Parts: sequence; structure tokens; C-alpha cells
Amino acid sequence: MRLRQIEVFYAIMTTGSLRKAAEVLHVSQPAASKVLRYAEHSLGFALFERKGGRLVPTREAQIMLPHVNAIFGKLSDLRRLTHNLRYARDGHSIRVGCVPSLGLSLIPRVVRSYCASHPDTDVTIDTLHGSEIVSRIFNHDLDLGVVFGHYSREGLTAQHIGDIPLVLIDKEMKNGPVALTDIDRHRYLGLSEKDPTADLLDIALDEAGVTMTPAIRVRTHFMAAELVRLGVGCAIVDALTVLHHPGLPRPCALSPSLNVTCTVLYRADYALSHISRDLLVLMQDELDGDLNKLNEII
Repeated sequence: MRLRQIEVFYAIMTTGSLRKAAEVLHVSQPAASKVLRYAEHSLGFALFERKGGRLVPTREAQIMLPHVNAIFGKLSDLRRLTHNLRYARDGHSIRVGCVPSLGLSLIPRVVRSYCASHPDTDVTIDTLHGSEIVSRIFNHDLDLGVVFGHYSREGLTAQHIGDIPLVLIDKEMKNGPVALTDIDRHRYLGLSEKDPTADLLDIALDEAGVTMTPAIRVRTHFMAAELVRLGVGCAIVDALTVLHHPGLPRPCALSPSLNVTCTVLYRADYALSHISRDLLVLMQDELDGDLNKLNEII
């Protein structure tokens, strides 16, 4: 099948009619019908049956559809890639991915500072989980990724910008530091196993001989903090979330202390743009300021 024939087939399958397919493709209905006939002739079997003025996909068409979906998925990836390459070349845009906790604390202030002095720059921010950020960096969908934890991948540069303390937030606990053995395991809110800090906590809890089986698990520190604010239980979260989440109880340091690494990721085979370098400087400044504030309240 030629690409135009695949386009007509796909349009009919997705719209449900030849008329709508022709409209989507911006061609006349007779022209679309002609392409369909040629496609069926070249294949040697029918793709649709005509029943009551409708086109009903044949068994062969249904079998082909997943493969055609994959083709159009790749075409969509190619369009996005060429768009990203075009605007990256222009040097007036940047795409940043960050984990949700940083998307609600550090990154918005960095973007505000940068855009105040560079109003003509297009900035796109996505809040994603770490594995998704890595995938999008390799797919040219992101220029920078800001994550928690260590990431070691071939072709990926990981730049450490700080260590964020983990703290306990609990309305029933007023003073710290708090030993892991003193945390109320019946009220403890857990983090998803896909969160990098969950691995760190599991190791620390295991070393302390503490077994936690939380009835509630969440994927983001912000969600855990909000549940604590509502009185649902207690949680261990990164200190930046606490610093920028109003209404939370005073955080308690942990004993022994636990920190999660804050890391900036980017492709190793690309030189950083001037925008990326400027944002990195702002990130470091903002993070250092936050860490100084945390020293006063923890």
C-alpha cells in the first residue's frame, strides 16, 4: 500500500465514513473512493463491505488497523521531533520536565525570574515522573529534566544541584528530630514504589527494623502533604514541598537524617544552549536560597 492509500484507510477507520474521511483529508469524496478502490485492488482483498450505505470494516481491515495505528504514531513522533528540532535551532525556546514536587516549588520561581528578563523566550514546562522525563529527553521532547534521585544512563548527563532533606509532617508530632521507630505506623502515608524517595525510605526503615504497611499510598509528595494537612495521617516528604505548601504542621527532621538528591538531566551528546545554562544558574540560586530557609525551620 502507498502512503496515500494508508491515509484514506486510516481516515475511514477513525471517522467511520467515506464522507467524513474525505473532509479530514481535504479531498473530494469521489477522490477518496478512488484511492480506496486502488488500495483494495493492489491488496487483492476488500477492506470494507458496503452495507446500507455504510462502510463496514472487513476482518482483514481489523487485523491491519493496529499496524496502521503504529505507522501514524511514528509519523506523529516524527512531526513532533522536526518541530522540536526547528525551534531548538532558533534558540528562543526551551522545554523543561520536572517531578511534581519541584513543579509546585522550585521550577515556577525559576521560570518567573528567567522570563522577567527574557520575555521573548518560549518556555514549556511538563510535570512528569522521573522515568518519563528520561524517555522524553532521549526523544528530543525535553531539553532539561529536573528530578529526585540518581540516574545513570548511557547518553545522559546528570548534574547534581543539591541534597533535599526528607522530613516528617505530623500534626501530632511537635518537635524533632524524630527516629523512624517513633513514627506512628498506623497513621503513616506511604509513597508509591515508583518514587525514588520510596526506595531510600525502604532501605532506612529496613535498617531501623521498622515495617510499614500503609493503607494509603500516593505517587507525589504534594498529595501526601495535602492528606496530612487534612488530618488523614503523617508522611515523610521532601522539605521543598513543605516549604511551599501552606497550612502544614511544622516539619520534623529525621534521625538519622535522610536526603534525596536533586539532579538536572540532559542529553550527553548535545551542548547546552545558553537558555539551559542560564536556567541552571537560576535553579542553583533558588535552591540554595530554599535550603538556607529550611535550615531555619527544621
